[in-house]
Amino acid sequence: MTTGAENATGDIFKDFDHYNPHIGPDGSPSDYIEAIRNQVVAGQRIGRSEVYGGFWVAGGYAECQDILKDTKTFSNKGNIFPKYETGDAILMMAEQDDPDHRKYRQMVAGPFNPMRARALTDQVREHANRLIDRFIGQGEINVSQGLANELPGQFTAAFLGLPAEDGDMYRDWVEAMARGHLTDPEGAKRKVADMTAYVQNVIDERRRKPGGTDVFSTIIDTEFEGERLTDWELLSFFTILLIGGLENTSRIISGSIWRLSWDLDLRRRLLAKPSLVAGAVEEIMRLYTGPAPCRLVTEDIEFHGISMKKGDTVMTLSGVANRDPEFFPNPDYLIPDRSPNPHLSLGQGVHRCLGAHLVRVEAKVAVEEFLKRVPEFQLDKREGKEVTWEGGQAAGFTSVPIVFEPQQSAG
Repeated sequence: MTTGAENATGDIFKDFDHYNPHIGPDGSPSDYIEAIRNQVVAGQRIGRSEVYGGFWVAGGYAECQDILKDTKTFSNKGNIFPKYETGDAILMMAEQDDPDHRKYRQMVAGPFNPMRARALTDQVREHANRLIDRFIGQGEINVSQGLANELPGQFTAAFLGLPAEDGDMYRDWVEAMARGHLTDPEGAKRKVADMTAYVQNVIDERRRKPGGTDVFSTIIDTEFEGERLTDWELLSFFTILLIGGLENTSRIISGSIWRLSWDLDLRRRLLAKPSLVAGAVEEIMRLYTGPAPCRLVTEDIEFHGISMKKGDTVMTLSGVANRDPEFFPNPDYLIPDRSPNPHLSLGQGVHRCLGAHLVRVEAKVAVEEFLKRVPEFQLDKREGKEVTWEGGQAAGFTSVPIVFEPQQSAG
């Protein structure tokens, strides 16, 4: 049996930093992720990083699954590491255990069920095509900025019953919360204060005019055992909706277009058989969007041969677990009709992503519409046009510049 940090360091895990992954020549950390996976396959399925004061890193699929499902031993109160700058708000549900987690999930889950998500498909399609109309005549675009970042923000605003153009602010707020706390703490606090004031104004307006049919009004008016959400709870709901919805969806869309820019065989298959797009998006999530939720160890425990102490932080590397050959045959290949595909990119167990169905609809529709309108494109390799990957607990591509033949806008 291995014990403590002595036997889990001195390897690839020791300097692991989710905010600063090693990036390969293709602009992604795939080689690095595969190297960690190979360490896992060789037998070291949990390691110890000494970054940020030290934390455990789980890379095996079975180990990650056990952590995510054991909510008693591994608390969601340690979900974010290092903790984001969210002001007075918490990440509702994401940083909570039962019974609070169950209570809030029951109160807000209605608008996020599969039927409601599918009903929004046409609305997402309209937003996607309006964005494509903006750049299709130019023959070039950084698709991360012009589509992947814009669509989730605009759709989230419209979903909540707020002006779609407000979505432009949301991305800035998410960046401040998720990364500004490390790069510009004071600036992040100011932006979070702006967000807090914005949300409070919306809440005050909805309370003055109750009975609205939009999602935010519905959440405000929802009762659970005779109680409604407080202003602070509504701010926390808004905060997790932004962080969970915008970052995840943006990364999936960017990753999809990046892969399709050079994987011509895959692109031809999707163009010939659009029904494969949904499966391809699942594979993009599996391979290129590696959320890394953390948990706080609640008691001293021997876990898969590792001695963990109460108060330790353990990170589940879904990007590595998603390439575990014990669960994914040919794990490094993108197989659009892979079945089953039990990847961990949208969580698992009781804390599975509340907005998973919306994320899937947005990403699938964005890829479908982009391929319809821009079937031929490639990466823009001119000077100053670079593919970039941003680390963190919702890592992924943040810059995917492409070129294509200019076309007539549909607008």
